Amino acid sequence: MTGFDLSGKTILLTGAMGGIGRATAQALIHQGARVILCDATAPDTQFIASLGERASGERCDVTDRAAIKALAARHPHVDGLVLNAGILPFDDWMADDWDGAFDKVMSVNVKGLLNFARVFMPPMIERKSGSIVVVGSASGRMGGMQAGPHYVASKGAAHALVRWLALRGAPHGVVVNGVAPGSVDTAMLAGKPFTADKVPAGRMALAEEVAWPIAFLCSPGAGFMCGAILDVNGGLVFS
Repeated sequence: MTGFDLSGKTILLTGAMGGIGRATAQALIHQGARVILCDATAPDTQFIASLGERASGERCDVTDRAAIKALAARHPHVDGLVLNAGILPFDDWMADDWDGAFDKVMSVNVKGLLNFARVFMPPMIERKSGSIVVVGSASGRMGGMQAGPHYVASKGAAHALVRWLALRGAPHGVVVNGVAPGSVDTAMLAGKPFTADKVPAGRMALAEEVAWPIAFLCSPGAGFMCGAILDVNGGLVFS
């Protein structure tokens, strides 16, 4: 067994049908974990089947706390959470109807991760063991390049919540950390503007380049990390 081995661990992953989610599921499976893939959309049964018998799918809206409680009842022992669900709308923040867009982004990107933490973190604390990984964004570090203020604010809040949750989990053996990706080559950003000359690496990240740091933070190798947010952005911004 190595410090990065996840054999025997059950990891629940939100936003699992997106680009980062799929790559993370593959990385976690590769490291030996049992993975529960959760998404607001119907699970891609073909993709889940390709991961093997240690993968299963669930449909769950992160804004629906009752549904999350029901999910926890079906999966009472979860060793790790990867809170990856998020939305990135491209709209006009000066539009008259923008207030609704702001509320929706906050509901998914901020309240959604808290909904999961409120349900799944207490059993981890009781067992004195667990890991939570929050997927933030470089936008929450430096204001973003093309993202709107609602997304930037939501990811800044997510980073703050990593630290808030970490302080409450650490005394009980529960580690909470995060990753802050820059632009990632996934369907979420397909067709959207991207300025490579602002990124020292000169390109977008591949989804798997975000997935492997997430898998590391789920592993025993990150057992003494607490409230850390790993920058995965090709040098765009340093923490």
